[in-house]
Amino acid sequence: MVLALGDFAVMVGALAVMVLYRYGTDKFSEHFAKHIYPFLIVFFLWVIAFYVLEIYNINTPFNHRKFGVAMAVNTMIAITFIYLFLDVVEISPRRNLAILLVAFVPLFYGWRFLFTRVIDAMAITKAVAIIGSDKYALELAAQIGQQKRQGFRVAAMVCDSDSNVKGCGSESQIQMFQTVAELKDHIPTLKIDIIIVSDSWYESIYADLYELLPLRIQFYQLTTFWERFLESIPIYSAKESWFLENFNRGTNRGYSFIKRLMDLTVTLIFLPLVLVLAGITALLVKMSSPGPALFSQTRVGRNDQHFTIFKFRSMVVDAEKDGAQWAQERDPRITPVGRFIRATRLDEIPQLWNVLRGDMSIIGPRPERPEFVRQLAREIPHYHLRHLVRPGLTGWAQVRYRYGASTEDAAVKLTYDLYYVKNISAVLDIKIALKTVFTILGGQGR
Repeated sequence: MVLALGDFAVMVGALAVMVLYRYGTDKFSEHFAKHIYPFLIVFFLWVIAFYVLEIYNINTPFNHRKFGVAMAVNTMIAITFIYLFLDVVEISPRRNLAILLVAFVPLFYGWRFLFTRVIDAMAITKAVAIIGSDKYALELAAQIGQQKRQGFRVAAMVCDSDSNVKGCGSESQIQMFQTVAELKDHIPTLKIDIIIVSDSWYESIYADLYELLPLRIQFYQLTTFWERFLESIPIYSAKESWFLENFNRGTNRGYSFIKRLMDLTVTLIFLPLVLVLAGITALLVKMSSPGPALFSQTRVGRNDQHFTIFKFRSMVVDAEKDGAQWAQERDPRITPVGRFIRATRLDEIPQLWNVLRGDMSIIGPRPERPEFVRQLAREIPHYHLRHLVRPGLTGWAQVRYRYGASTEDAAVKLTYDLYYVKNISAVLDIKIALKTVFTILGGQGR
């Protein structure tokens, strides 16, 4: 939030520099007032673009390439907005926008450099103690250590004395204990603010945790903290009891109705454009390789119901003559045109028919084939829970994780799918939709 507000202030500052340069001090107030209102809208859209492209991810090094892409998008946003409302805003767009961009970039880098130095120097963190010796507790400890700007640091861990988990006790800066009682004696000196308990330990140490209540410490199950910290759900760590407590909200009929209404509205609004793109795509597929432009597949939808989807063919006709198999990232079965329509998601256009029918939504977990669902449900815990909601054309897993072509990839994607199922909302849907647009523009679609 501080970064977003700071960026917005820098944008306004760049506008002031532009007005001062163009019109001087005498007419500064008059021209600044004329420019500020339309540009406030533009700047708000710029901040959204930064957010979608993760320019506000303070845990990773600043990505200059993403910033360049964001500024290219922002320039197009500004040009489009100004020219659409030129008669209303009454400003000179081209030269003023160019000067504003020239002023904004160095101001932005200067502000970000200052923010980074200050936030690292302040090092405001909450001390965390993790109780548990399984690999998920250790992985969470590692993630907290890597993402220090989130405001947490692992100060202590409780591990079994006979724990043979690699890495337990290997961090010299982390105090290691064998029991909760030992940890209790050191909580004041370590200034512990939060205790995170591994799901496998949670039920067996209720009494010990109860004794710590007078210390005014926050308690979290590992799965709950992991979900908030990493925006995913650790499926191998989470127990059935956690899902019973956290997936018990029932059906939100109001939101389901609104989501269905939006699916229909968006699909019908873009239908003319979709039909044009569908015709061009079908022609390209037919011209590029022998065989039909469309093919159908059975997929598993909400409540494990099977339905048929249609896609534009991106592979050679006999791609699965030996049976169903995972599509690889550089799959030789994919045609040159197929590679393009996959990257741009054009192959998914026919599935809008499934959206109109109600089999799918625009946003939701991607529907999988029954052959793979049976396999994955045997090998991955809680896999069936992704079928609690309608599948979608794009989802949280698609914008957060790379191309998946194995059971291991499917397991990682499930951590994001279940996060979506639990936290489904209009805000999350909009975030996924915007991220999908930028994914397609970057040619990273699958």
